[in-house]
Amino acid sequence: MVHILNEKTGKKILSISLNLLLPIIVFRSFATVSISQEDSLLPLTGLTINLFLLAVAYLASKSLNMVSASRGAFLLGCSTLNIGIVGLPFIELFFGAKGVAIASLLDIGNSLYVFSIAFLVASRFNPSKKAKPFKSNVKGFLTQPYLISIIMGLIANPLGIELPETVEVFVEVISLINIVVMLIAVGTFVRLPKKSLMYEIVLSAIVKIPIGGLIGLAFANLLSLTPQAAKVVMIVASLPPAFMTLIHANTENLDIELATILLGSMLAMGIPIITLCGLLFSSG
Repeated sequence: MVHILNEKTGKKILSISLNLLLPIIVFRSFATVSISQEDSLLPLTGLTINLFLLAVAYLASKSLNMVSASRGAFLLGCSTLNIGIVGLPFIELFFGAKGVAIASLLDIGNSLYVFSIAFLVASRFNPSKKAKPFKSNVKGFLTQPYLISIIMGLIANPLGIELPETVEVFVEVISLINIVVMLIAVGTFVRLPKKSLMYEIVLSAIVKIPIGGLIGLAFANLLSLTPQAAKVVMIVASLPPAFMTLIHANTENLDIELATILLGSMLAMGIPIITLCGLLFSSG
């Protein structure tokens, strides 16, 4: 039997998302988002949550006997947050427009991490680049299409540019297409979890869900957020990994199989937990 969609096809599909679809979506997000003075710390909070998760994952990974490519995939899976695709639909369902606004501001910091620092993390653990200087990795990062779109969006934001309705509709269509593209790409890499990887899966789940939630709660208390905002931050901090982990893993020759297994496992565990937390928090 001939498989039309294999890993080689999946890598090509991911390349379409990385170099064409994502830059369009990212530019619109950064060019149009508005930040009030009282919410100005939320983007920084989102980024800091990522960094704390990265630090916890790095310490946890020391207990695992991993090669460089697998360790990089583990760190990406534990430290990124899937706010846009997974988080926002559930947050809108349980917390309404205000919850979406809070999560979107957190996603600014998360996006900066996912599209920048996470790339450097992936590059650091690329097994074929051990002898490559850090300067070259930074140069590669600075030429990424999605980073250029972030910079252009941030430049356009203060100008108060209002995109025409037709452009907004176009970007929404692109967003939907990108979701389908990413899901198809994920499907080409899907593997049933091996027994030998169960420890990695359990450890990543512990880092992502209970520890992530506690990190979110700590920052909510530190910022003296309202109870509703605190609940949103807790849920956001424990979301499954971003799909960009697969793109980074593919681009930097990390363990794509482990990255996919961790993503799939966290989605399978995380979505029911998010739903349960949403029901409990919204009724409280």
